[in-house]
Amino acid sequence: MTDSNLPQPEEEPVSQEAETLCESHESTSLIPNSDQDHIESAEASPEVVTETPKPKTSGKKRKRRRKVTNSQEHRLAGRRAFCLDIAQVAPKMLKTVKLRLLGRYLPSTRGMDENDLTQVIIKDAKKIGSKKRVLGTFHEIGSDVDRRNLREIILHVVLLQEEVYSLEEQKLEEKVLAYEKELVKSSKNLDYFDSKKHDPARARSCDIYKTVLEAAWRNDDDISVDEAKLIRVLRERLSISSEDHRKISAFIKKFPKNKCAIHSVDEIHNARKELQREGLLWSYRDENNNNIDIIPAEIAETLRTELQIELQRTNFRRLLQHDFFNVSDLREILKKFKMDPYGQKTELIDRVAGSDIHPTQVLDIIDKSKLTDMCRSMELKSSGVKSDLVTRLIDFYDDLTFEERTTEDEREEWFNNYELLASRAYADLRAKKVIRKDLDVEHQFEKATDFLFEELLNLKIDRSRKTTKADGRIMARDRQVLLWDCKSVEKSVNLQDHLEGQFEGYLRKERELGFEPLAFLVIAPGFTTNSVKLAHQYKARTNWDIALIQADALKLIAEHWSETGTDQPFPVGLFNRTELIDKDRAEFLISLA
Repeated sequence: MTDSNLPQPEEEPVSQEAETLCESHESTSLIPNSDQDHIESAEASPEVVTETPKPKTSGKKRKRRRKVTNSQEHRLAGRRAFCLDIAQVAPKMLKTVKLRLLGRYLPSTRGMDENDLTQVIIKDAKKIGSKKRVLGTFHEIGSDVDRRNLREIILHVVLLQEEVYSLEEQKLEEKVLAYEKELVKSSKNLDYFDSKKHDPARARSCDIYKTVLEAAWRNDDDISVDEAKLIRVLRERLSISSEDHRKISAFIKKFPKNKCAIHSVDEIHNARKELQREGLLWSYRDENNNNIDIIPAEIAETLRTELQIELQRTNFRRLLQHDFFNVSDLREILKKFKMDPYGQKTELIDRVAGSDIHPTQVLDIIDKSKLTDMCRSMELKSSGVKSDLVTRLIDFYDDLTFEERTTEDEREEWFNNYELLASRAYADLRAKKVIRKDLDVEHQFEKATDFLFEELLNLKIDRSRKTTKADGRIMARDRQVLLWDCKSVEKSVNLQDHLEGQFEGYLRKERELGFEPLAFLVIAPGFTTNSVKLAHQYKARTNWDIALIQADALKLIAEHWSETGTDQPFPVGLFNRTELIDKDRAEFLISLA
């Protein structure tokens, strides 16, 4: 199939032999010195801090430090920010795959080197990834039913359910084979047709579907294209999910292949090549020299829309696990779609998530007041008609990352969710699998703050004190100390609730031991207006500074300092102030650092 709108360089189509040769060839292939004067001045006179930004110094560009996984922009963007589009994949692709991809759309590739092929793909990314082209290719039903089954497993069952629609080539093959083996195993004891174990109407629908499938296969031991279309219509009418279709097909010994035979690695490899020629599955080599199979973001979204995959299975389960869904809600959903409403909550969740029920259909059953509360709990806009609420919730859950990103320091994940921990956003934190129980929040907020000071601000935390101590303590010069305390609350912190009974005790204990508090930081999501006034009154009375710093502001400072690439510690004297430090004020402190 040729797209006449694409560029048409003069070259002959690539033969299978040329592809093989090309494929074979490629597979072998404490305070910064520059801030010294400023900080010494700030520490000598705690009540006065010069606020004149220092001029930037010239010199060699410093090496950038490791950037924290999931920077603030990426974290807010969520899962979709990690998905690669056509323009990002094209430069990394092997020449073999580029030739396969363009071979069906260009009449000739004669005289084009690898860079030329890349530029064609990037230039025509919109055409290659267009809905018309993708769906036109996707709906071409081949005559070989075994290849149709394998194609569906690779795209629908595996890759579109991956977080960023990609897997290492070997892992894709492993997942396909593991899925087929498990499905055949589970089908041996399939009891969908037993009205004593399942809803009678549901059992009758499954039995009818099984009978029709057997009749279709009996004709010529094959399922023709026309029969496949009719079976799909019947499946939708009887509410038989794609997964149930595969299980029933395996029950009658016709899936994945005849007599429940499993596809071979060679068959999977050939199916991958065909999908590459169709432009539905792409492949590139990553920095570790691994071949990665991927569906580019534009193509994946088109396929998801066509297949009505509103949420990937992982995030659909997360939605159903929300506290606002109880067992009776799940049973009502299953009854409405003529599915078994029996079992424990986890079983009901798996049954709904593994069916063809759409998340919007699930949320449509829930009362609007409950949807409003769900949106409010996640700090989403909670006004509007019911369909607006449903759309916001689907979008929220669709953007949740779900791949376990490995890190040497578990505190890094907590830091990535710093503002959520500060504001005790329980629903969001549970949905993202950051916390298991509500009591985890306080501990994780404190440890994330330790990570922030140690790993991003390059400051050494003193952990020698065992009693009567704040959450954090850093030794500065001349026996001065910086103290902080973390307050995770759902609203705003009122300083009056903590100052005399708690914070003043920390400060006086330091003085009794011969140390001088340089500053005391209270870290929270927000503060009452009265707190700022009280901090100034306390400063006037004791000459001790109380800096009220918002969690998002402290995170902004830490990320900025980390991204400068310096190995020097952050100038802690900049925290020596009595004021509210929000994100605007944080920008000013960054200019002084």
